[in-house]
Amino acid sequence: MTAPVPPDSPKSTEEAPADTDPWTPPNPGAGEAPGQGEATVPAPAAAPGEEAAVFAAPPGGHPGAPYWPPYPVPPYPVAAPQPRNGLGIAAMVLGIVGTALSLAVILFWLSWLPALLALVFGFIGLGYARRGVATNRGTALAGVVLGITGLVVSIGAGVFVVARVHTVNEERRAEADAARARADAEQRAADERLAKAKERLEAARKKAEADRQAAAADERARRLAFGQSYTYGDGLKVTMAAPEPYVPSRTVFEPPKDATIVQVKITVVNTGSKEVSLHGSGLPFVHDAKGGLVTTLIDGSDRMKILGGSLAPGQDATGVSAYALPNGAADTFSVEFDYGSGLERKNVIWTGAPS
Repeated sequence: MTAPVPPDSPKSTEEAPADTDPWTPPNPGAGEAPGQGEATVPAPAAAPGEEAAVFAAPPGGHPGAPYWPPYPVPPYPVAAPQPRNGLGIAAMVLGIVGTALSLAVILFWLSWLPALLALVFGFIGLGYARRGVATNRGTALAGVVLGITGLVVSIGAGVFVVARVHTVNEERRAEADAARARADAEQRAADERLAKAKERLEAARKKAEADRQAAAADERARRLAFGQSYTYGDGLKVTMAAPEPYVPSRTVFEPPKDATIVQVKITVVNTGSKEVSLHGSGLPFVHDAKGGLVTTLIDGSDRMKILGGSLAPGQDATGVSAYALPNGAADTFSVEFDYGSGLERKNVIWTGAPS
């Protein structure tokens, strides 16, 4: 095989051996013509797109050996890809925030969102770590754990708050029911007291009405005609006989010339079981037709008798007195007998015309 010769090189007068490898460096001293310096071996033709090797002696190398220059060095170094650790860090921060908020029971409704985001970001960060694009697997795992913890505590706090609110509502409802029951009981008691008060008032009214009617009936019973009787509550029966004309024997004072002198006789009988006193009932009060008080006629005889002292059960007594009526014989007059003490004192009145 012959080495290619550049067109502008001088033709050699000698042919190279057929088995000579032009790419093998010659031995020292071989191929050198006497009296010649270093020779340059022509390089083979380069393939399209390739650079031809320069057959020049490299610095410190053997002459005629093929030499390729080094590849060009880039002007700037290529930066290594940065790890994607942001989601892991965010997961841990949000997990800390969610857990801290969940520990405050009243803020549980705020803690679930950062805890949930921490859980999501943490799983994404773990995926990045498995693919080798993130280097903070521990941080992402901590975010996942804190997110789960925050969610669990938040759910627990929510359940606790709901249960507590339900308990408080039940207690308030029970207190309201108890208060309503107490109010109803008090209302019923008040209604009962009011009903009883009304009953008492009605009973008192009826009693007062009965007393009034009884008093009126008793008042009517004590308004009698001459000759009739009335019995008091303690059993004293009093009766006035019909008035009779009376002729005085001698008098302390002169009666009117047109006067009608009558005798009033009242008989009392103790029909009760206890002794009665006639104190204050000695002389009756006599009124003329106009209501004027008629003075007792005292004649000094022994026919006049005044009631007094007391009566044992079954005893009786009679009082006799005379009165000079200034009116005509046909005019009516009244005789009043009082008996009793204090509020129990009652009068009996007989009314009629003189005989």
